Amino acid sequence: MKKLFIISAILLVVVLIFLGIYNFAFKKDAPTTQQIIAPVVDTSKALSGVKTEKITAISDGGVLGAIMDKKTEEIKYYETSTGLVWKMDAEGKGKQRITDVKVLGLKKVLWSIDASKVLTVTQKEGQNSFYMYDYRTQKGTLLKNGLDTAVWDNLGTKIFYKYFDNASQKRTMDIANPDGSEWQKIADITARNIVIAPVPLTSLVSYWNAPNASEETQLQIVGATGGDAKTILSGKYGADYLWSPDGNKALVSSLSSNKNMTLGIVSMDGTYQDLNIPTFVSKCAWSQDGKTVYYALAGGIPTGANMPNDYQENKFNTEDTFWKMDIATGKKDRIIETSEINGKYDSSELFLSVTEDALYFVNKIDKKLYRLEF
Repeated sequence: MKKLFIISAILLVVVLIFLGIYNFAFKKDAPTTQQIIAPVVDTSKALSGVKTEKITAISDGGVLGAIMDKKTEEIKYYETSTGLVWKMDAEGKGKQRITDVKVLGLKKVLWSIDASKVLTVTQKEGQNSFYMYDYRTQKGTLLKNGLDTAVWDNLGTKIFYKYFDNASQKRTMDIANPDGSEWQKIADITARNIVIAPVPLTSLVSYWNAPNASEETQLQIVGATGGDAKTILSGKYGADYLWSPDGNKALVSSLSSNKNMTLGIVSMDGTYQDLNIPTFVSKCAWSQDGKTVYYALAGGIPTGANMPNDYQENKFNTEDTFWKMDIATGKKDRIIETSEINGKYDSSELFLSVTEDALYFVNKIDKKLYRLEF
């Protein structure tokens, strides 16, 4: 009996030891009802092989007159298909319609420097009409007939325009209030087609005959109240100009000796320097400090093209790459590698963001507004 008790006790101890070992080794792997919270992962950045495009369309359709409001950092523009006015933030988000008025036959849009007033050019049966609208007062005015070129002054308080008097057959450049009142003649004009541009930070206004391969271009300046005109640069054919923000110099695109376009720079005293960049000033934008030029390098120009006429007449589209140049040193750098350009772009109407970390342009191929992030 005693032996049986001892054997039973030993077996009990063995069983207890076995159960203890089993619980220790296997119980921790048993299912649990405790909730496991998985960390939140941003899949937009975690997905492998997905690249963020540097060039993106930020308008739904074609645009005219896109401008960056420097105070609000908003972009305003007219929609080509409807003539409606929209605004959005610098990244193309938060689109809002500004007005419900549709502007039909819209051809050109010119904003004042503070983006509070606008000149629109509409065309009907081959005739241009100029209309000024003030978004602050919500009042507009149809300007008189005979205008074919008009721009804002540096402050947005006056307009400069070329006027043709049908009775006298004379052409003049005039200055007036935005509604066309209190006009005054500044200079007599001989060329039929001219470009007008106020010289920044001055009371001067510049003008030149519109770029044409067969015509010598005369860059002239005159005071905003009139006086004798001064020729800054001549001897260039098919030339166009873009003033720097300080008004001390201007970019020049003109025909080189081999009949290709070349970019140069001219100072107020008429000194000219060739920058050896084959593009147009219509594909350029100055940095605010005037030290850097951002530009689209025009590629894909057909051999034997009559420049700049063929391009201006939309006989072909360019295939642009994007660069910047230090004016002082002449150093040129790409702002986007060609391998990162996933599309064909014929750039126009270039402007920079307020912080100069992005370049905007209208693609002449699809008329949409694009953003190139640096």
